[in-house]
Amino acid sequence: MEEKKQRGGARKGAGRKSVSEEQKVNNLFVTALKELYNTEIEEQAKITFIKDTLMDSQRGQLFIAEHIFGKAPQEVTQTNFNIETKDLDDNEIKRIKDTLNDAY
Repeated sequence: MEEKKQRGGARKGAGRKSVSEEQKVNNLFVTALKELYNTEIEEQAKITFIKDTLMDSQRGQLFIAEHIFGKAPQEVTQTNFNIETKDLDDNEIKRIKDTLNDAY
């Protein structure tokens, strides 16, 4: 009998990157933007990137809007198809349970 792989617990490389690692990546992108737009000012390179690249596409505009205004909450609508009767009888509960078990 072969053993299953363990999937839980701490693993090497798992978890959030350190702040210094995030800052290193951020600096790399800022340097690339400054070179791309031939400017020494970090903010000017970022502004030019936003105007030239992100504003040209709908996804870029959505990205900007989500960061400025926050992402809209996902709405989940529940519908009760058994409106006529407020209480479910045992047969109805069993039928729903069997239907769900067959589906999954």
